[in-house]
Amino acid sequence: MKKLFVLIVLFSQFINSQSQANSKNPINGLSGIYYKPLLVESKPWEKGKDLSWTKFETCIVQNLDGFVINKSKTQSVYGSDISTKFKATGFFRVEKQGKRWWIIDPFGYRNIQVAVNSLRPGKSEKNNKEFKKQFGELKKWLKSTIDSLNKIGIYGAGSWSEDELIREINKDSKTPFTYAPNLNFMSSYGKKHGGTYQLAGNTGYPNQTIFVFDPEFEQFCDERAKELIQNINDPNLFGYFSDNELPLGIDNLEGYLKLENKSDAGYLAATKWLESKGVSSEKITDKIREEFAGFVADKYYAIVSKAIKKYDPNHLYLGSRLHGSAKKTESIIAASGKYCDILSINYYGDWSPNPTLIDVWDRSAKKPFIVTEFYTKAMDAGLANTTGAGFTVHTQTDKGYAYQHFCLNLLNSKSCVGWHYFKYQDNDPTAKNVDPSNTDSNKGLVNNSFQYYKEFVKLMKEFNDNKYQLIQYLETESPNVKAKEPMDIIFAIGQSNMSGRGEIPAEDSVKMTDVFLLNKDGNFEPAAQPLNKYSDIEMAIKELKLQGVSPSYSCMLNLQKNLKKPLGLVMNAQGGSSIKLWFKPGKLNYDASLARAKEAQKHGKLVAIIWNQGSTDNKDAQADNFVTYKANLQEMVAHFRQDLNEPNLPFICGELSERPDFIDFNNNVVRKIKEFIPNSDFVTAEGTKLLEDNIHYDAASAKLLGERYAQKVLELTKK
Repeated sequence: MKKLFVLIVLFSQFINSQSQANSKNPINGLSGIYYKPLLVESKPWEKGKDLSWTKFETCIVQNLDGFVINKSKTQSVYGSDISTKFKATGFFRVEKQGKRWWIIDPFGYRNIQVAVNSLRPGKSEKNNKEFKKQFGELKKWLKSTIDSLNKIGIYGAGSWSEDELIREINKDSKTPFTYAPNLNFMSSYGKKHGGTYQLAGNTGYPNQTIFVFDPEFEQFCDERAKELIQNINDPNLFGYFSDNELPLGIDNLEGYLKLENKSDAGYLAATKWLESKGVSSEKITDKIREEFAGFVADKYYAIVSKAIKKYDPNHLYLGSRLHGSAKKTESIIAASGKYCDILSINYYGDWSPNPTLIDVWDRSAKKPFIVTEFYTKAMDAGLANTTGAGFTVHTQTDKGYAYQHFCLNLLNSKSCVGWHYFKYQDNDPTAKNVDPSNTDSNKGLVNNSFQYYKEFVKLMKEFNDNKYQLIQYLETESPNVKAKEPMDIIFAIGQSNMSGRGEIPAEDSVKMTDVFLLNKDGNFEPAAQPLNKYSDIEMAIKELKLQGVSPSYSCMLNLQKNLKKPLGLVMNAQGGSSIKLWFKPGKLNYDASLARAKEAQKHGKLVAIIWNQGSTDNKDAQADNFVTYKANLQEMVAHFRQDLNEPNLPFICGELSERPDFIDFNNNVVRKIKEFIPNSDFVTAEGTKLLEDNIHYDAASAKLLGERYAQKVLELTKK
């Protein structure tokens, strides 16, 4: 898969808000797709801070090399891909086909859902005046608006929309419009319970703790969900949200424990849970906090999903629109994935969606996701743009560029099944009694006179009409890479010191010239750190946020410099893994790594294995003077050579470090590798340094180790 990651390059000669360069850079330094870089000047948002305008490298559809924009629309009434039909159930559902998740529409066609939030006319005096002049009544407005939105490539309404009116119009319409009601279980219960209050963008709770432990909450949800029976046969209902931006997070545990009412159900539940863990309140760790946050989330999702599915089993449950730290907390993501059909995320703060974070959603939830809020504000709309979490840009064209860039990055993930843009209409500064986050900003597709921003929606349409062609484009190996095959390929495996933990310097985060990395699709893309990002070993999920400089980085750079030809790298390391997971077929890490190595062989020839592992086994290995460990390592290499049909594949083993407790391992295993594994060698750790954790090489040492690996590869392959 051609990964989208933005390579930040500073061009001092650019003086406009967006600029095009003559040279071509790869998207993210990873994809093998090239484009003319575009710089868009934008003002980032961060709560409580006034940040400076900054230029962000941006990718738009027109600048993708080799992509042909489709001028004709070939999508269904739901905006679905009509090229292939699958099982039709009469309702929206999700299905994983190969490695990519899809929504399947009621007719059986694959769908990426594109919707707009708050599809409703504003209520200010100005809004009402313009509404009456142009439309007169709601039905006329909605019919006209749906027609306009369809032309832009938007086929549905998200939260806070005119759901009842949409349902009514759909009865007689040849172009049905989807809708996704927000049931507001917790916030509605909160109003009944008391103690909630309005925050900017969402509802506040006592100590930011939800009432999920109240015995009455489950019954409340059941009663409220009875209303869903009326929707059970509606094919145009996309799915249900249960709430919006609940305060789920690692602060929940102390939040419940600090409640003033010690008979509160939340206080009692938190106290009981903590006692069950045998932990006192003075010894609460972040690990305990995260575990409890997952416990709260699990309780909530179990209750609301049960109520929804009891009365309407036909429609999707879309979760609670996670935001802020909740969307980064794995225990919360896992709980959501356990009960939801689709993970919903309100995403702010990043110009480009973070691919590592998205991968955490994928692996933790094991469900597809939709981004249910994002937007950019433009200064040329004449609004102050002081409220709301979106980035601010100069023009509506910049706003369209930001939309294309953000959504292109989303499509890069095989777990993304759509997005809901926030929102239909701009804020009106004269409006009264509105959410504090929606007072004066250009968030809309239309202004307060119901006029569309032509430059913005033109670019939205261009992207939306080509979304399926873009997916195919992203998942096809670039001709630029294909032309360099067959390549010589290095196979890098082991523990966390092969994956890398030292911080990646900015200058080392760019793409590596003529070095290519095997990705999730079994294709090669221009390599850029972190290099273990595509490890498919399930337990490696925890490492994604930790990955740093790998020895394979400098190894590949030095090999390419010496050999002066394109080279491939396939990596599959896992931190903390024992040799017991590696040494023979049937073992998790062996099987996963063998499969990836075989994929790599379709593109060239494996020329060496570089290995760094042993710290996990060091203590046990000393018990029999390393006999068992050496036998296991010998068996692993023999199996790889046999199963890859490379009987003489060079094997290079790295020392652990110069820590005193590793000296025996290095002397008895690594430095004697030639004695029990033919066509092998080792690299020394002499002169290396460890990070403060006293386990992992720092960045400079990982690079030094990589240079030594490269030298040994050259020596062994020249024999």
